Amino acid sequence: MNRRFWIVAGLAAGALLAGCAAEPQTATVGGKAPDFSLNDTSGSVVSLSDYQDVQPVLLYFHMAVG
Repeated sequence: MNRRFWIVAGLAAGALLAGCAAEPQTATVGGKAPDFSLNDTSGSVVSLSDYQDVQPVLLYFHMAVG
């Protein structure tokens, strides 16, 4: 295997491990959603807490290939 493969594999493994939390938060039906942050399509960080006083908030996750 070439060096580029191992660099990409190492970066991918690091990204996966960085996303693992020591103690995951869980949500309950009808309860308050735990705060989280994600990057939007322009690369800016957006947190659920940014919309704390805005009603309603719709969370949509699409599991697309690619």
